[in-house]
Amino acid sequence: MTARLPLPIHPANSHLQPAIWAKVNRLLVRKALSEFAHESLLQAEPLTREGAWQNFKLHSDDKRAVYLFKAQILALNHWHIDADSIQRHYEGAASELDALTLIIELRETLQLKKEIIPVYLDEISSTLYGSAYKHHRNSPSAHELINADFQQIETAMTEGHPCFVANNGRIGFDATDYPQYAPEAATPFSIIWLAVHKQRATLSLASDLDYQTLITEELGAATLAAYQQQIATAGVDPDDYWLMPAHPWQWKNKLSMSFAAEIANQQIIYLGASQDQYLAQQSIRTFFNISQPHKRYVKTALSILNMGFMRGLSPYYMLATPAINDWVAELVHHDNYLVSKSFRILREVAAIGYRNPYYEAAITENNAYKKMFSALWRECPLTQLQLGEKLMSMTALLHLDNDGHES
Repeated sequence: MTARLPLPIHPANSHLQPAIWAKVNRLLVRKALSEFAHESLLQAEPLTREGAWQNFKLHSDDKRAVYLFKAQILALNHWHIDADSIQRHYEGAASELDALTLIIELRETLQLKKEIIPVYLDEISSTLYGSAYKHHRNSPSAHELINADFQQIETAMTEGHPCFVANNGRIGFDATDYPQYAPEAATPFSIIWLAVHKQRATLSLASDLDYQTLITEELGAATLAAYQQQIATAGVDPDDYWLMPAHPWQWKNKLSMSFAAEIANQQIIYLGASQDQYLAQQSIRTFFNISQPHKRYVKTALSILNMGFMRGLSPYYMLATPAINDWVAELVHHDNYLVSKSFRILREVAAIGYRNPYYEAAITENNAYKKMFSALWRECPLTQLQLGEKLMSMTALLHLDNDGHES
């Protein structure tokens, strides 16, 4: 008898294992049933009661499959479904739960158009991929997170958006991008710095900030001087340019090619990767500076499809962003009740939007192709902590660890 050799496993797929795949499919099926029932897209048939729990039955569009589960319907029509109770029977025989199959079997009920189905299945599959990664890694327990620091909590989160079913689609990232840039991978990376001509870019600032202060604080005097020298060496005047960050994925996959004419004509000049290292936050296109944590968050356009739309940033919105933040901050500052509770906002204090003349000329509507190159800076909450205070994002309030425990 020939000895059985172990199958080779690519590092990008090491988390794709049968037991974990079954677990994350059950969790996503539970979430899909809960959210679609909450939104009244599904009409499950009530059956018998078991104390506080109600048993339900749901048929597929063609009636060949049936889902059985128990749930509690809470306030605001929130469906709390027991994941372990969910069963699927196909033509009378018990079968494994599969989130992709659930979407296919309910596509008419969910009113998914035929041109949307393959894209949505792609997002569901990618969401399962990410969920399997999170449930495969050695994550801290909910109890351990109580005493963890801000970024340990942020990168330990498992769920993402609590209501969106395909909440980690990230279509555009490949299997090597995922461990580099996904928040749960917790991999530090450098952002890309570019010089952008003032003919194409618009800068907006909060009332208490000027460009020189912003860029010196972000880069440091030595790096700023080195970048200005690079611009001068290219034969152009540094005073004609703003300095602007970009996500490394965006530079490699979008800007280098879609903005090739702008680069060739020195409207955009590549300066290099940042010395500071950043971690992606739960929103994936917002980055926390782990080299110098007191510095501002950086948020950039990222042309991946996530939760139904491209994660671009509109250059038009960038124009008004700091002014709107100033206005809201002023309202909060003069609200006696909010002041008494020490409530305040984290302002987005600076923004740059770049307009590609070709897409501007060709596209009249506010399109994703016109949102490929913008960035903003947001105040860092670490600078506003009082004695004895700690940080966590609101998503941590809903967090369940890999064993289903909450803190």
